[in-house]
Amino acid sequence: MAQQVLLIRLQRERIARLLRLRMQVSPAWQFYRDVFLLIWEYKGYSLAIFVVTIFQEFAALWPVNLLGQFIDRLDSGDLGNTVVLFMAASAFYPALVRANVMLRHKMFYETDFQKRVELIFRIADRGDRISPEAAGSAYTKAVNAVSGITNATYHVLGSFTPVVIKIIIVAGSLLGYNRFLGMIYLASLIVPAIMTVVFNKRLQVLRDAEYSVIGEGSGAGIRAISERGNLVACEKFVSISRTRKNVLQSLLYRSQFFLYLREAALVGSQFLVVFIALGLRQEIGMTAGDFTKIIGYTAQVAGAFITAASCLDNIISYSRAYHVFAIDCDALEARSAASTDKEDNV
Repeated sequence: MAQQVLLIRLQRERIARLLRLRMQVSPAWQFYRDVFLLIWEYKGYSLAIFVVTIFQEFAALWPVNLLGQFIDRLDSGDLGNTVVLFMAASAFYPALVRANVMLRHKMFYETDFQKRVELIFRIADRGDRISPEAAGSAYTKAVNAVSGITNATYHVLGSFTPVVIKIIIVAGSLLGYNRFLGMIYLASLIVPAIMTVVFNKRLQVLRDAEYSVIGEGSGAGIRAISERGNLVACEKFVSISRTRKNVLQSLLYRSQFFLYLREAALVGSQFLVVFIALGLRQEIGMTAGDFTKIIGYTAQVAGAFITAASCLDNIISYSRAYHVFAIDCDALEARSAASTDKEDNV
């Protein structure tokens, strides 16, 4: 019995050790680790953005509720101060959004400076003396990786988290208003969520090719300029540029087609709830103001879901930029080590 327990414990430790090693060498793990380390390092900004975002999303629902009250009071003529509150709510929300944008961008520029210096010096420390073409390619890939990390940090705090909060708040309001309609609508969101995962998986190879060819194009362009009259360098630049054009076009066509399918699924989900509400309007005594609220709630959830899915698309795309950079950086390190070994043997 004691031997079996020891065996199980050893197997668990071995699996945990293998997972740690896999995560250490995985560019994807390094990317997400850097993103969340940045968020933790700038936790003061992160907390402020999180708190302001919660207030922002509650403020976004205020005009919708006031609009429903306004429509219901039109028949009686007793509008009270609804119009004034509606105008104030409509003006307050954009002001809060602008303040949040300034706060998020302040953090973005701080993190961009830090990671840009860090990754460029990382290449300089690992690589041996290389040609201008290779240096230009490495620099562009590093800049793409920096942009990936800092933009992912920005999107996690400034876009993805807010829309998740919005979905929770608005979905809660819809559930509080009518649990049956709310559950149907939330269940229908499973389809576009699955579509998002599948689409990003299908675009992974093209995204890797996109960031790789952008870096190679920068290096080839620098060589074509610096080595004037070198036909080989010029032909290489033209060939890489043509490949870049084809990759970007293919990525654009496929991504736009996938985006349309996802948006069509969301529109279908929204109208499903509206049609069900129309069928039940007599049983649950729905007014014109009630329909306005339901349409407003579902429209906000749909808009928030599209934004969240787009942010997730961007974050995954940024992770592929870091993936290309990490592979290139490892290749530089390997070449440097091989050069050192060769010199030692000599």
